[in-house]
Amino acid sequence: MKTIIGFLRRFLWLSVFPVGSAIAGTDGFYTAGVAEYRPAIMGGTSQQLLEANLAGYLELLASANGTTDIVIFPEATLNTVLTLTAVPESTQQSLCEEQPGDDPEIASFLRQLACAAREYGTYLVINVKERAPENCPLGAICSSRGYVVHNTNVVFDRQGAVVSRYRKWNLYLEPSTNRTESPELATFTTDFNVTFGHFICFDMLFYTPAQDLVEQLGIRHVIVTKMFNSELPFLTASQFQQGWAWANRVNLLASGASLPQSGISGSGIYSGQQGALARLMITDEAEGQRKLLLAQVPLNPEEHITTDEILEVQNTNPTKLKLLQQPQLENFTTWELPMVKGSSVSKRICQADLCCEFRISWTLEGTRPGYNYRLGVWVGVRRYEEEQYSAIRLCGLFACSSSSVESCGLIREEQASYGHLVEHEVMFTELHILGEFVRKPRRLIMPSTLSSSNLYALQPSQLSWSMEEMDNLTRIKMELREPHSQLMTFAIYGNYFDEYADGGANTMEGIKSGTLMLLLITPLTMMHII
Repeated sequence: MKTIIGFLRRFLWLSVFPVGSAIAGTDGFYTAGVAEYRPAIMGGTSQQLLEANLAGYLELLASANGTTDIVIFPEATLNTVLTLTAVPESTQQSLCEEQPGDDPEIASFLRQLACAAREYGTYLVINVKERAPENCPLGAICSSRGYVVHNTNVVFDRQGAVVSRYRKWNLYLEPSTNRTESPELATFTTDFNVTFGHFICFDMLFYTPAQDLVEQLGIRHVIVTKMFNSELPFLTASQFQQGWAWANRVNLLASGASLPQSGISGSGIYSGQQGALARLMITDEAEGQRKLLLAQVPLNPEEHITTDEILEVQNTNPTKLKLLQQPQLENFTTWELPMVKGSSVSKRICQADLCCEFRISWTLEGTRPGYNYRLGVWVGVRRYEEEQYSAIRLCGLFACSSSSVESCGLIREEQASYGHLVEHEVMFTELHILGEFVRKPRRLIMPSTLSSSNLYALQPSQLSWSMEEMDNLTRIKMELREPHSQLMTFAIYGNYFDEYADGGANTMEGIKSGTLMLLLITPLTMMHII
């Protein structure tokens, strides 16, 4: 049996990658699959849509030919609040067959996926809408329905037994979904000697549970299921995933829903500072895709591997992905690069407690640039759709569709209509950033890079990154290794988790009172026109 599996794995991998695969762990790798999945959301009853999505899941699982050690499907692409299922915390035996004492609310589709995990011999991570008993103390105000709904990850082992369950803590526009009384930290250990932690989408922007898993439990292999709305210029899906894995020095398996017309796409497999092993952003289609991305993932994310040959879909057609825009751009301290052919600039820009030095050289290719560019620094609190906040410190270069700050993070109309503007490019021949970030106990500082041609982050061969800890500051150096003509973003992005306590009120008051006054410390110190 092992010989057959090994042959199938080698056949599959040779069709995609320049190397073969072995049994998990024996050569320092395991084989992972993440699904970029377009859910059926219209054209039938809730039960019919569930059955269509289940069929799509089973088809993707079958397409791997039993070669995977673990497969992940995205958030909110299977069932709905009208087709709920119970989810046991764990089971001793496979959920494939009903056992005496099983919860009668366990749905048939959950058992079918347990059977699929057993059939294909793979660990399987799915996300469901879960029906759970309501814990309603006497005298409390409780729901009339008698149960609560959770946004839940469930993990099956190779036999179809439930080995982990996680209920989402940081909810994003989910009015029908309940939080648990306290956040959960969900992990499971596999037969290939890897312990995974997992969470769901919006959790990734906050310390709990995402950073807790990495910093408190020491997890080096992380799974996230997502239905993520991409936002320019710093938080598109694959860009954020790659930066998060880089900063935490972990392997990240990210499975995303695929609804580009709603701004939702982005899946990938990333290995710390080795970069992306496989990734997919659907930017040139309105309908999305159902695709399983496969990669051999190193057991040690610190071990050097070759990432030049990665599974990556290039998008060169018009941009159809609906993108959000970074709010509060008017509060950034920015300086516009003059679009003059053959220019260099050195500049230091500060705002509040953050100072960044820029050294840039560029030239123009074509008669005019496709994008304008600004250097920017920001220290502030951003609010998401609900009363949830992040305290952000960032500095970098980012593209604007015109000369105004308000146009930064917008796709140019020409690119949206006709594709990438090859004849109108800014070629950056040197791009160096030195940021002086205040030291605080709970923070995550990551590279945030983006190519305008395909909305993918730059790979490690294209940039260098170093950190030097000082008494009260962390000096971060980020540099472009080779000329680049399709930059959308090249920035250092810091999330300071403790500063949004009290809904960000303290920091917001600081902004209002002028404590976070916008300051441009030095004028242009050097420009050379060739």
